[in-house]
Amino acid sequence: MIEQIVALREQGYSFRKIADELNTTVGKVQYRYQKHLQQQEEDKEIEQMDIVPKIPSSYERDEVTLLPQSPTTIFAFWEMSLTLRQMTEHQTRTPWHELLKKIRVYDCTMIDFNGHNAHKFFDISIPEMTNNWIVHNLEPNRTYIVDIGIETKQRSFLTLLRSNAIDTPRSEEGMTGLHIEAVNQWKSGNLHEPDWLEHFSTYSYYEKVK
Repeated sequence: MIEQIVALREQGYSFRKIADELNTTVGKVQYRYQKHLQQQEEDKEIEQMDIVPKIPSSYERDEVTLLPQSPTTIFAFWEMSLTLRQMTEHQTRTPWHELLKKIRVYDCTMIDFNGHNAHKFFDISIPEMTNNWIVHNLEPNRTYIVDIGIETKQRSFLTLLRSNAIDTPRSEEGMTGLHIEAVNQWKSGNLHEPDWLEHFSTYSYYEKVK
């Protein structure tokens, strides 16, 4: 009936004349026509929503990034693709949601880090569906790298993502640091320059580690 009502309205018929043509009441004709107009508006809104670009919840990248927050705190955030998660499930024969996720934090200050020669490291267990973490209680003026991984059934750590290397800032309180004594000697005038500079190339270090 609505097709007939719309066609007659487009020809200029009044609701009463349409009702007479279709052998029905004016109220029914008006009701059907108003419902038709309402449906058209709803369809138009849906079309406009489809035109607006949708921001994806994930870009399917495998990446972890570190940012320094303070001399003793760093912030880690990461993205892990579905492909990597599925590969991990296949390798461990365990559903992803059953795997224990961990962050491993390495102190790799002034070394050419190969994944096994850190000065020290520690692990942090993280909840499911987590993609960022703040790591506290670090040391000032040190270089840190973070791995995102899982703990296998054999209790070993399996690295899935590795971050960039970052340096925590120096602490103004006590000015702690790896070469603070040499720097203090230089600042007091006892040395022409900090003695560690003779053996250390900033350029070569950042090329290797960062």
